[in-house]
Formats: sequence, structure tokens, C-alpha cells
Amino acid sequence: MKNMKKGNKKLLILGTLAMALIIALVLVKCVAKVADPNKTLKKYAIEIDEGKEYPADFKSSKQWMGEAACMVTFSFTPEESAEYTFTGKGEAVSNDVSMFMFVLDEKLSGLLSADNYGDDDEQSLTDLLEGTVFLTKGQLYYVVVEASSPEPGVLDAFEESFSFSVNKSGEGAPAELKTGESVRLQLNKDQQACAVFVPEETAFYGFDTSIVSKDASSGFSSIYDITTEDNTSMIVTDGVCSMEAGKTYYVWVGVDETTKKRSEVELSCRKMASETAAGLCSIEINGETVIEYTAEASMPLMISSSSDGDPDVVMYDSEGFMQRKDDDSGGAVSGNPHDFALGCHAEK
Repeated sequence: MKNMKKGNKKLLILGTLAMALIIALVLVKCVAKVADPNKTLKKYAIEIDEGKEYPADFKSSKQWMGEAACMVTFSFTPEESAEYTFTGKGEAVSNDVSMFMFVLDEKLSGLLSADNYGDDDEQSLTDLLEGTVFLTKGQLYYVVVEASSPEPGVLDAFEESFSFSVNKSGEGAPAELKTGESVRLQLNKDQQACAVFVPEETAFYGFDTSIVSKDASSGFSSIYDITTEDNTSMIVTDGVCSMEAGKTYYVWVGVDETTKKRSEVELSCRKMASETAAGLCSIEINGETVIEYTAEASMPLMISSSSDGDPDVVMYDSEGFMQRKDDDSGGAVSGNPHDFALGCHAEK
């Protein structure tokens, strides 16, 4: 009898452990689903090639980003770096349903959005979705065509069909940017455009953007990202990036949501002075300068200026995140109330 009780106890323990293991596996599976937001895109995406037309429909809703969506997804891998135009056509579009198209990279970064409205929201719907964007050779992109309606229940029986295609646009080459010069890019609202840049020297480069079209006062432009040919994102801090000579970079520019339907943006590039500091030292600088410093030990540091002007300083870590900044705190150190002084504790 004692042996049977011991055996039952062992079985109970083993059963409890097995149940705990099953629960743990279910939790891990759930976490994996949450950690992979583009799983729906990978599972349902229709693979498309350039120059062909593909039929599609909205017959079923899918779960995407935690919500039900009436959508069709496509995947596209360009054979060369160029501008591509995505086009969706349908014989009829319901008046109470809107269609939207988004082009995303593997990180789900939005590169392009388009809808089936006219030039303004008061115009009637058309049956055409079209948008052009620069894509990088060999990289995987997702195109999401989504139907939406403010009226409840409309999408429950929505079975719209359409055809979809992608074609290279003309020469397909992005604008070429050179040091000390600028280029102008045409951007639609909610779209990013890029210029290609090949630095002649390994150095830090600064990039600036400004809206130069008539609606310049209605919004602002900024550096969205800087990527290499293998789609690796660079560390960009306030438009400043360290680049290698002879390497090809794509400088992506975006505009904010308050801009009008289409804007012209000027993108310029400048090579920045840079210095490497070590230990406790003094560096003479003239103008905007990037100073790289690696602490030899964990220690408190004071960074200050001595000048007859009004300099300021901003400190970033190696990941590009701002740590400290100062403008006019160095008067007690240099005697000039417009000098800066910035204290911090540096990690080795």
C-alpha cells in the first residue's frame, strides 16, 4: 500500500511537471506570435514578379497587428535597385468602401502609401491604386492592399476583386547626391523618397532637408533613414552619419502628415570636420565638429569650451542616443558666459 501511494505521488508530480511544460510551450508559442508582427504577411502574401498581372480579391479577413483586416498582401523582391510602380485596378469599387495600399520593408517600415481617392478627399472614388517608390535589389518587400469602411458590417460581405501589378518606372535611378551640393525630390504625402550617395572619403557627413514647394509652411521634412545596398540601416543622429569611402548609401527623406498631397524637398550634404580624443586632452576646433571619445576607465568627465564666441555641445552614445547637452554653463570655467560646460560619468 505504501509503495502504491509512493507510485501515485510520483505520477502526480510527473503529471504536474508535464502540464507545466505544456503551458510553458503554449506561452512560448503565444510570445512568438506577438514577437513576429509580419507573420500574417509571410503566410498569406502572394509572390509577384515584375511585368505580370495578378488577380486578387477581398473575400476573407485576416488577423494583422492584433486586429481583423480585410486585406490582400503581396511580396516582391526586385532584381535590381530602381523605382517601381505598383498598380491596382478593379472594374468597380463600392462607394462606401475605401482602398489603401502600403509598401513595407521586412522591418515593416512604411515606404509608400496610396489610396483610391482623387487629389482631395472630397472627390469621388476611382478604381485605381498607384504609387511609385525606390526599392533595393534583392530585398524582400510587402505590399498590403486594404479595404476599410466607417460603416459597421459593410466589409462582412465585401467581395471586391481587382488586378495587381508592379513595373519598373523608366530609368529607375534615384537622384545622385554629391558632397557640397543638393538635389530636389518629389514626395507624395506619407511617402519616402531617396537619393543615392557615394562618399569620396571616409568621414562624418551631415544631411539637411527643407520643403521648397509653395506649401513649405504647412509641414516639415526630415531624414527618414540611411541604408546600405544590403538594406542595413546606419546610425543617424540629427542627420549626421559616419560613412565609408566608395560605399553606396541611400538617403531616405520623408515629410510629416501635415504637408499637402505632393511636396518638393531639397536634400543637401556636407562633409563634417571630425576629431578623435583620448585621455584628458584639449582640441582646437573651428566650426561644427564631431569628436569621438572612448573612455579608458570608468570616471567622471568635464567637457568645456574656451572661446570668444557662443558654442554649444551635444553628447551622444555609440547608438546615437542623446545623453547630455549644454549651451551657456561654462562661464565659471572659461570666463566667457557663452561657453559650454558639461559634466558626466563615463563608462569604460
